[in-house]
Amino acid sequence: MGTEVVVVRSASGVDREEWDALVPDTQVYLSHDWLRAVEECFGFELVLFLLRDGARTVAGVQGLLVRDPDAFPYHDPTGALFGDYEMDHLRRALARDRSQEESAEAAALLAAVVRTEAGHTRAAGYPALVMTSPYGYASDVLTLPDVDRRRAIGELLVGVDEFCAEAEVPSQSFLWESGGDGELHRALAGHGYLGFLSDLEFDLDTGSHTSLEEYLGTLDRKRRTVVRSEIRKFAEAGMRVEQITEPDPAVIARCAELSEEQQKKYGLPVDRAAMERLFTALLGAPRLGPALYVVRGREAEGPDIAGFLLCLEGGGVLHPKFLGFDATAVGASYAYFNLVFYHLAELAVAGGARRIAYGMGSADAKRLRGCRPAPVRGWIRFSSPAAHRRIEPYVTVFDCLKKQLLGHQDGRVLR
Repeated sequence: MGTEVVVVRSASGVDREEWDALVPDTQVYLSHDWLRAVEECFGFELVLFLLRDGARTVAGVQGLLVRDPDAFPYHDPTGALFGDYEMDHLRRALARDRSQEESAEAAALLAAVVRTEAGHTRAAGYPALVMTSPYGYASDVLTLPDVDRRRAIGELLVGVDEFCAEAEVPSQSFLWESGGDGELHRALAGHGYLGFLSDLEFDLDTGSHTSLEEYLGTLDRKRRTVVRSEIRKFAEAGMRVEQITEPDPAVIARCAELSEEQQKKYGLPVDRAAMERLFTALLGAPRLGPALYVVRGREAEGPDIAGFLLCLEGGGVLHPKFLGFDATAVGASYAYFNLVFYHLAELAVAGGARRIAYGMGSADAKRLRGCRPAPVRGWIRFSSPAAHRRIEPYVTVFDCLKKQLLGHQDGRVLR
């Protein structure tokens, strides 16, 4: 009996044990509980590809059908290649080692190219099949340990092609791939995908520390002094961090409200009701290791919270995921740094977590607090040879500029 690729059009169509047998413990954003929660709360169109050997599922990859490139930034090729965040990166890369006049000329040329190519991609690339975890920004091909990974990836990629041909989906992308899987890289390149550097993600190693003081000791003297000052000012402002193990609906609603403000800050679409549903679902999924931490004033109780962090845990790795703060309530207490970095680091070393996965963005804040960067890559392929040839030069330039901007931060990015 040979292998075959089976396509399932919803996470609910796959048994949780069957899917999670493929997922490493640390990959919470690829787990069945995560995929089903985001699918049901936001209405995403998930497509799961399963490689089955008889009755046994030996490999799989999750996809997301994106019909509207404006629906949610960075879940689609247009956002990943032409979004505001990406354009800011490219403009900064163009400004390095150039005069002000040269930078302005280069930026004007970039803007013209982006207007043309983004419009072409929108016209030629949708609906798009994007192999990423919605809201999780994770992408991988999952295989059982005893399976020939190279062969499994190849069969799944053929299955993706066949699905896209039958469903008339003109582009396929692997977005937000952590960048360390050489087997996957070779398979994608061999299958015609164009690779590019997307960003850096940051991890804090906590496994070698036994106390918060030991962690602080890894920072340079000046930064250590700043951190201790921030911890002191948080306490002097009368703020405290509290874990809520059984939050009532009013607390969850308040967290969704604060999350909404955070999303608006970054220009992301907002659906407070969907966030409430998602928070409720995640807190009710023990396999995701959920923990809700809130910042309060000294006398505050109930839903009267000034900030929150919803954190997940898997395989000894903490994933701080959703957060938000009331700027008026927290004032100049450094609540963000105390909750997201110092309190979480203290929890990690006390609870035995070996790593905190802080993800992408806010690079300076993370680097100054001891986090180390690693590359995140994207891959794109158009079914139409003409559309594929047209996007290739842009992807090449995009990748080059990203490496120019980000490469000096971590030598591994350049390889």
